[in-house]
Amino acid sequence: MSKTQNDDFSVKVDSRACQSIKTTRKVLLVVGDITRKGGIERVVVNLANTFSKDLGYEVGICSCFKRYNELPYELDSSVRLHYAYDFSGAPMHKKAQASKLYKLYYRGVFERVLSYKICKLARDFDFLIDNDHIYLPPPLLSFSHFPKSIKIFHLPFSRPRARARRFDSIVVLSNRQYSLWSKHYKRVEVIPNFITEFAGKKECDSCAQVVLSVGRMEEGDQKGFLRLIDIWEKVREDERLFAWKLCIIGDGEIKSEIESKIAQKGLQSSIKLKPFTTKIYEEYAKASIYAMSSYYEALPMVLLEAGSMGLALIAFDVNTGPSDVIESAKNLIENNDLQAYATRLQELMHSKSLRQECGARVQQCVEEKFSKAMVLKQWEELLDSL
Repeated sequence: MSKTQNDDFSVKVDSRACQSIKTTRKVLLVVGDITRKGGIERVVVNLANTFSKDLGYEVGICSCFKRYNELPYELDSSVRLHYAYDFSGAPMHKKAQASKLYKLYYRGVFERVLSYKICKLARDFDFLIDNDHIYLPPPLLSFSHFPKSIKIFHLPFSRPRARARRFDSIVVLSNRQYSLWSKHYKRVEVIPNFITEFAGKKECDSCAQVVLSVGRMEEGDQKGFLRLIDIWEKVREDERLFAWKLCIIGDGEIKSEIESKIAQKGLQSSIKLKPFTTKIYEEYAKASIYAMSSYYEALPMVLLEAGSMGLALIAFDVNTGPSDVIESAKNLIENNDLQAYATRLQELMHSKSLRQECGARVQQCVEEKFSKAMVLKQWEELLDSL
C-alpha cells in the first residue's frame, strides 16, 4: 500500500472512529432510591444494563437516596452509579406529610437543592430520563449545557403536574395511560416495560397447586395483600381446594400486619409468606396462577414476567396496567369485587386445561408486545427524535 493510500486509509479509520465517538449516547437515569426492592427500581436497572450492553451507550444512574448498602438487582459494571445523598429519604417524606412547616422546607428548599445536584451531574450527559417525582428540571435552574430530558410516569395518572411540562418528552407505559396524559402534555410517548432475560427460558408448572403474588408490603397496601387474604378465605370455602397454597413474596412496613391477619383468620397452613428474592423466576416456575390484588398499577413487571412463563393471570381491572397484559375479560375482575375474584380463582384452580389456555394466551401477548427488541427500538426512535 502506497503512502497516499495508507494516509487515505488512516483518514477513513479516524473518521469512523470520530463518528463512533460522536454517536455514543450518554444517558443518565434518575431514581428515588435504587437500593429499594420494587418494580420501578428493577425497571431502571434493566434499562441501564440494556442501554449499556445492547446499545453501547454510556450510562449512569443517579439515586437521590441510599437506604440500604446493597443493591437488590444486579447492575452491570459498565453503569456508573451516583448517590445524591447516602441516607434514606423515607423519614423526610413522613415528616413532610405530618408537618406543614416541614413540608414547606422540604418542597421549597430541600427538593431544589437535590435538583441542583442532579442537574449539575446531568451536564455530562446527552439525555436525562427521570423516574421519580422529586426531580425539578430547568428552567428553574440555569446551566450552560443541559441534556434533553424525559419523564417516565410509572404510576397511573392522578392529576396534571406543572413540573412535568418542563420535560422534552413524557413517557407512559400503556395506551390507556396515553389517553389520560396526552390531554395535559404536548409530547407523550407510549413505551412499555420489557421482560427480563430469564423470561421464556423456563415454563411454569401448570400442575402446581400454588397461587403466587409478589410485591412490596408498604404502608397503604397498594398491592392489596390484605384483601387478597380475604379473597383466599372465600376460596377455602371449597374443600376440594384445600391442597392449594397461596404464596406471597415481599417485605415492607406492613408485613407484621399481614401476618397478623393470616393468623386471625386461621390461614397459616395455606398461606405462606416468603421474603424478597433476587431469584424470583424460581418462584414463578413453582406456581401455576399469578394473582394480582393491587389497588393501582402502571405496567407491573411481575405480570409481564409471570405471563412470559405461562402462568394464568388474574387481577382487579384497576385503571391502568393489568388490562394491557391480561386479554381474557373473565380474568379481569371489577375492582373490589372480592367474591367475583374468589369465584374466578376457584375456576382456575379446578381446571388445569383452563390454566394452560389462559397462560398460553398471555404468554403470546407478552412475547408480541413486550419483547426487549421491540421496546429498545421505541427508545432509540424517541432519542433520535429529540
